[in-house]
Amino acid sequence: MRALISYLTAKKLPLPLAYKLRIMEINDSISFNPAEVSLLNMHSVLTVLNVVQYDILRLSDYLENPSETEKICNAIFLAGEDLSNPEKAYRRLDTIHEFCDSTLRVCEKVLKEKGKLEEPFCTEILMNLTSVFTLLKIRAEEIKDRNSQPTVWRDHNIEELKNNFQNVFQAIEENSHGDYHIVYNLAEHFEKEYLISLEMTSANNTSLLMPPIFQDVVRDLLANARKYSAPGGSFTAGLHQGKDELHLVVEDSGAGIPVDEINKVVEFGYRASNSKSRSTRGGGFGLSKAYYLTKSFGGNMFIDSPVTGRTNGTKISISLPLPQQL
Repeated sequence: MRALISYLTAKKLPLPLAYKLRIMEINDSISFNPAEVSLLNMHSVLTVLNVVQYDILRLSDYLENPSETEKICNAIFLAGEDLSNPEKAYRRLDTIHEFCDSTLRVCEKVLKEKGKLEEPFCTEILMNLTSVFTLLKIRAEEIKDRNSQPTVWRDHNIEELKNNFQNVFQAIEENSHGDYHIVYNLAEHFEKEYLISLEMTSANNTSLLMPPIFQDVVRDLLANARKYSAPGGSFTAGLHQGKDELHLVVEDSGAGIPVDEINKVVEFGYRASNSKSRSTRGGGFGLSKAYYLTKSFGGNMFIDSPVTGRTNGTKISISLPLPQQL
C-alpha cells in the first residue's frame, strides 16, 4: 500500500483515491522456469495452434471422427509439448509452413473422399483454416526474426501497426463463427457487437519505437479484453511513445478481477476465480507474459479493477522506459 500511495501522490491524485480504486502496481517477484519462459516466448504460436485444433475437432465431429483428423490433433498436441522446450520449439517453427500446407491438403482429401467438399459447413471450415494458417505462419516468422535480438527496439509505422491489430480482430471475429461482430463505430454498436477504440500516437505521429515482442502483449491484452467481456461490451486501447517511455493502456467493460487476486493473475496459468467458468482457447498466461516482458524491459505494470458500486471492468497500464542510447 505504501508503494501505491507514493505512486498516487507522485501523480498528484487525491490520496483517498487509493482506497476507492484498486490501482495496484504489480511488483511481486515471480520466477518462471525454463519451460514456462519458452512457452511465454512461443505464446503467440500456441494460441493460434489452439484455434487450429478447435476447428479440426469441429470438422472431425462433423465427419464422425476419421483417423486422419485424429492424427492432426495428435500432431498439434505434440507440437504444443515441444514449445515448452526452447530447442525443440524453434525446430517446430521451422516446420510450421509444412505443417499448415499438409494439414490443409489432408482435410481437403478427406472431405473429397466423403463427398462433403462442397457442403457449406466444410467450406467455412476450410476457409477459416486457410486464414488461421496464414496467421500462424506470420507468428512463427515474427518469433524467428526477433530471436537473434530479443531486446532490440525498432521503429514501427503506426498505420501498419493499426492494420496488423485490425487483422487480428478480424480473425477473432471469424473464429466466433457468427456469434458476435467487432466494430469501430459507435453507430454500429449493437447487442452482438464489440466496440473497439484503438489509438496510437508518438511525437511524429507517423511511427513509434517499441520492442517487436511487445506487439504480443498488445494482442494478448486486447484478446483478453474481448474474452472476458460479453458481446455488446467495449474495450479501449491506447499506445503512446513519449519522450522517456512507451505507455500502453487497455481498458474493458468485462467482469473485472477480484481484489485479492490482482497480484495472482500474473502467475503462470492463473485464472481469476470469477472467470474459470468461461471457455477460452488461449494458453492462460497472457498476463504472465505481459508482466514477464514488462519487468524484462525495466518497466512498470498497474492493474485497476472494480470494487463494489463501480462499473465492472479492468484497466491495465504498462510503461516501458525508452533505451538510454536513443
